[in-house]
Amino acid sequence: MNDGRTWASLPLPSALRAVANPPSASYFPLVQQNIYFADAKNGWIYGSANPDNAAQTNLAYEAEIWSTHDGGTTWSALNMKYLGMRFDVLTVSARRGSVYAISWLGDTFGLWRSSVTNDSWQRVKTPTLYSAAGGSNMEGAFVFKGTSGWLMLGNDRGTTASARLTGSGRWVKWTAPCANVGDSFSVPVASSATNLVDVCTIGGFGGDVVRGTPAYLRLQSNWVYISHDAGLTFDPTHQVMVEGSSLYLDQLTSLPTSPAPGKIVVAKSEPHGLKTVDHLYLTQNGGETWRSVYATPPTPFSPVIQSVSFTSSSLGYAIVQRTTTTSALIISTNGGRTWHVAAP
Repeated sequence: MNDGRTWASLPLPSALRAVANPPSASYFPLVQQNIYFADAKNGWIYGSANPDNAAQTNLAYEAEIWSTHDGGTTWSALNMKYLGMRFDVLTVSARRGSVYAISWLGDTFGLWRSSVTNDSWQRVKTPTLYSAAGGSNMEGAFVFKGTSGWLMLGNDRGTTASARLTGSGRWVKWTAPCANVGDSFSVPVASSATNLVDVCTIGGFGGDVVRGTPAYLRLQSNWVYISHDAGLTFDPTHQVMVEGSSLYLDQLTSLPTSPAPGKIVVAKSEPHGLKTVDHLYLTQNGGETWRSVYATPPTPFSPVIQSVSFTSSSLGYAIVQRTTTTSALIISTNGGRTWHVAAP
């Protein structure tokens, strides 16, 4: 309640504790839970569960959503079999009294919607949401601003599906920001219902760009892409140059992020001998210049910055992996210019 300065522990019901801490979690690395709140009362814990704690199934893991409508005092499990959600719930997000979720169907994905204040989930019609043929775990993301919305699915191989929410409430086909320059899975940030910003890796995983791509967009370099028409078109504006290089930014679903128009935050891992230092870089002029605003202690693994987000133009937070078993929360209260470790 005070920007991370002090914390209080909230108990979970025993059934949810069993899902969150299964005894065989080390054998099921995809088992994980995430938490999302639309407001002070309505929230969801979602992800995947070990089959020992999920509905009886022959699957290696099962989708889970638990909801609260009293600020976390009580939690209720949704009937995932009835809803048709399988394997894992990738992401949850809310807009204008509705909450949305993306989950596996089988070989593809589905979209569901419910009222924020009660569990009235229904499947939503979308273009086919494809999965990747290989690569890292699939990830999903929503972007909502005003009356507009966008969703994306993909992994380290690229974007596999994307859709746009129209003013009439329909989800229609949408060309993701980096589609023409390698299709890297990079989720844009919206400053308004029509203005979006993204950072694209030219060539993506496979080193492919469409014919006619300008020569100055060199393979594996990173560029700021801007849209002023609700994502219908994107144009490159500035090359992302940090420490003299435009290569190898951390590929996180939560990055790039933007606390305010013209401000963009990215992350980049840099080798220091046998160890790695992970940096957060901030631009305050739309990508013309960048500076490091946070650096992790040297570690043998990379990247260590796991997630970055801003809840306002001033307040931001990030999860930083300290060791193989511990993480820390860092917080910015000035729009990303400086960061400090939150109290445990």
